[in-house]
Amino acid sequence: MSGEDADLIRRCLAGDQKAYRDLVRRFQRPVFSVVVRMVRRAEDAEDITQETFVRMFRALDRYDPERPFTAWLFTIASRLAIDHLRRRRVQTVSLSQSEPGSSSEEHTIDVEDHGLKPDEITSHHEEEQRSQDLIDSLPEHYRIVVLLRHQQDLSYEEIAEALNLPLGTVKARIHRARAILKARIQPDQP
Repeated sequence: MSGEDADLIRRCLAGDQKAYRDLVRRFQRPVFSVVVRMVRRAEDAEDITQETFVRMFRALDRYDPERPFTAWLFTIASRLAIDHLRRRRVQTVSLSQSEPGSSSEEHTIDVEDHGLKPDEITSHHEEEQRSQDLIDSLPEHYRIVVLLRHQQDLSYEEIAEALNLPLGTVKARIHRARAILKARIQPDQP
């Protein structure tokens, strides 16, 4: 933990309100960034980010300074995001429908893929957006480890601790997520 983080936590525990505000300012954007990528709705991410800091402050006296503070904070945020996703399971929609008043014959609805093709990606912004979309398309258990590893630069050990997973599981999920992303980027490659 950085000396500045340790000082802020010490001051928070002593009841310093300014330290609370500084701690929130310091970590609000990274927490929101990970949460919004998990839950995919800014309104929900704002609520979860706020709840993350409420829970952090309530549990700050139980924080172990031997652990990385960011890993501990992302533990709280990721668990809240996962709980939110479990409560809000996405409902699937059938892409086939029956004509009203007809037999049980179904008609298929064609859905055009509006995704960018590799040769259409010409600017850095478009490439970045495509990368974000690909990561967002990962199942949540892969997406969170990729975000914590590559967006928040947490080590495998910190991710394992943050998500309460065995280190081998974290490594396997990151490896599998990369393989999925590679297959989606290069679908015709062996």
